Amino acid sequence: MTEDAPGAEIAHGVAERLRASGPWEVYAERSRRFELHFTGKEVELVHGPVTLHGYGIRVFRNQGGQTATGFQSSTDLSDEGIRAALGDAERVSRYSEFPAQKVELPANGPPARGGPKVVDPALWARPRDTVESYFSALTASFDHHRNVAPSFGSIRVTLTDTSVANSAGLRASYPQTTAELEVGVKASGGPEGAPPGEYWVTETSRRLDLPGLADSVDRWCRYAQDVRRAVAPPSGDFAVVLPASVLAGILPQTLGFKLSGVARLRKMAPTLGQRIGSETVTIRDDGRYDWSPFAGPCDDEGTPQRARTLVASGVVEEMLYDTLYGAAFDTRSTASAFRAVVGGSSNWKRFTSPPGPGASTLVVGPGDGGTEAEVIEAAGDGIWVQQLGWANPSALTSSFGGEIRIGYRIRNGKLAEPIRGGVVGGSVVAPPGSPSMLSSVETVGGSVELAEGVASPAMLVRPLTVAGGAA
Repeated sequence: MTEDAPGAEIAHGVAERLRASGPWEVYAERSRRFELHFTGKEVELVHGPVTLHGYGIRVFRNQGGQTATGFQSSTDLSDEGIRAALGDAERVSRYSEFPAQKVELPANGPPARGGPKVVDPALWARPRDTVESYFSALTASFDHHRNVAPSFGSIRVTLTDTSVANSAGLRASYPQTTAELEVGVKASGGPEGAPPGEYWVTETSRRLDLPGLADSVDRWCRYAQDVRRAVAPPSGDFAVVLPASVLAGILPQTLGFKLSGVARLRKMAPTLGQRIGSETVTIRDDGRYDWSPFAGPCDDEGTPQRARTLVASGVVEEMLYDTLYGAAFDTRSTASAFRAVVGGSSNWKRFTSPPGPGASTLVVGPGDGGTEAEVIEAAGDGIWVQQLGWANPSALTSSFGGEIRIGYRIRNGKLAEPIRGGVVGGSVVAPPGSPSMLSSVETVGGSVELAEGVASPAMLVRPLTVAGGAA
């Protein structure tokens, strides 16, 4: 970890000096990170650039007809450091077996041009100035809101050069930017005795979106004010409308496992052709979705990205594989190899983890439900969930359940009083004959919104269970 880290193609340089027999891969990153923390409308700290470079080496060895794998990461780019990392990976492989006879690593990377949009040009060229300008615009957007202001927050941006190399001759590299926004929006004043209300914003994207910022602040302020007068939701089974921002906390963790080679190997996955949702549900996994924080020209093994249909009209059509799990089922990678998120950031220190199969950007196909207002009208009587505190999705069971931080009753097809508290939950996927969220989807709207790892219209589920506190 030094300030004089080398250029973008770290993995290529490590590969040239790697003296390894048998299949191997190197994944590397060079990242620069900037942070701005604030209290109220005052800057508390501007930090950066913090520069980190590192790589991970994974080896594949034949052991008794199976594949043995070993992995080790390092920030030491000296010849001695590379030899030490390789030696550690070799030692780990002696104690690791995987049920695949042969792993076929990608030999051709993505094309040099034509990839998805994953770089904010202003951030890449002028990161500190762009962050400070965004903060100024953010705080200025609160000026016309009476009794509502930011209480705290942070803006974190990461600029990453990613490179991949392997023994099959692959050499790929690309840049990417990630922006993480956290803001506490507090409403106070007004009628004596009314407690303050707070709405928490946590968003991850590829860019700092200045044109849409004022509209976003207007919404946040309205939610913070509504928290003050919100009542507890009732208990029971209701028609529940879930926007993309809520689905982003549910679908990737559950479907990314259930529809993967990992679940199939553990005999926990649905079979191809099995119905897991209503006919209104079509979901693709698109690794080339512009501005998604999980998109890129290739996956973390260097396989070129593409779009794949996981669920078509409620029926399972395709699964997610990396090279290792694809080899276990005698099929090729679907470009679904991703490294674990470390420390709550999408692109910070991912080189410290080996890859595994998972979802990139889940895209729910638009339906014939129309606008959000028309989806709400179709619900009739129910609940709109604007934000869950944490959905607690379980990859193994696909169940979820989270506290409603802010939502709204739907009465006579219109949004009514705000609600807060209580828990809404269910199971995303269930065995045939059992109720599930996807099988209960009644209506899908027509307007797609990107929210972190999900691009989806509003989805009407009838019913979902709500455990509230109101009579």
